[in-house]
Amino acid sequence: MFTVREKYMTDCVTRTGDDKTMWLVTLPEIITNNSTRQEENLVVILSREESWGPTSDHFPDGLYRVSCIMTLYLADTELTKTQTFTAIYWPQQKALHLFTDEFRLERRLQGLGLGSWITQQFVLWARGLPPATLVLPIEISRVDEENEENKIRRDRLWHAMGFRFPAGDTSSMPLRADELQLPRGRCSTLRVEPLVSAVRRLEDCYRGLQEKIAQLEGKKRSQKQLITSLKNRPFYHLLHRKEGQLPDDKCDALPLRAEKLSLPQSGDSDLEVAQRATGVIRLATLCAQSQKRILELERELASQSEELVDLQAHPFFNLRDKYRGQILFWGWGMGFLCFIYWMLVS
Repeated sequence: MFTVREKYMTDCVTRTGDDKTMWLVTLPEIITNNSTRQEENLVVILSREESWGPTSDHFPDGLYRVSCIMTLYLADTELTKTQTFTAIYWPQQKALHLFTDEFRLERRLQGLGLGSWITQQFVLWARGLPPATLVLPIEISRVDEENEENKIRRDRLWHAMGFRFPAGDTSSMPLRADELQLPRGRCSTLRVEPLVSAVRRLEDCYRGLQEKIAQLEGKKRSQKQLITSLKNRPFYHLLHRKEGQLPDDKCDALPLRAEKLSLPQSGDSDLEVAQRATGVIRLATLCAQSQKRILELERELASQSEELVDLQAHPFFNLRDKYRGQILFWGWGMGFLCFIYWMLVS
């Protein structure tokens, strides 16, 4: 279950669990009257560590502490940004520090149900500890109170977990591990998938979307050629109506299959894990962009189809606009010549 990772802290050795839990978390696109928040994908890895030291009267079995670590890998331009939350259990004191640092998500990630989901994972882990384990007080920031909506959301989350705060105090009252409760997200549209199945789905999805895009772009080129031909050669199309439309362009060279992704493995360095997470996030982003491209192509095809129907119904209407100047020139010219001829013969 646990392997030594060559990480020494004074006279303690830390063993990292092999059974990491990994997810792909998708925050959906949100469109409001004033702005649009684009869909965002995160790779989340939950790992467990045990720190062991020399046995003593205080540490008869040598177990010094147990840590539960959740790392969020976020897309940030071309780089991968991480945010880490850690819970620590002290066996000898039978005490749990549920969040070693202030629990505060980046602003763009707030209000989407992600905070509730993260705390659910820590509560599920804490429920596996001895029931009488003391949950140490948590500290909340007064910075959050500047935004009333965020303050209400924050207080609702902590209260749903079982924490209570004395009036005007930012430090919670202590409680036991068996008193922790699972918070429920309010109307959350968060999508959470195990990373292995998510990557398999994304690879298949990307291939299908690229094939669809190639098909639509071929149809778009074909319709564009037909529209151009109808505008330039309306008489030809009147004589050959029974032959139908021009054939669609064939798309023999489809885009290549997405590169096979490798998932984070036990023993990977932090840099390797971040690089693998970046690959997954990039593939998810490409899928989302491909879906948007398909919608754009379908709208363009619908517009082309309307123009095509109009041209087929009025094949000579375009000629009038195209040759308007020449018609006026020759009309006035012929009129002037007729006037001269009339003057000469009269």
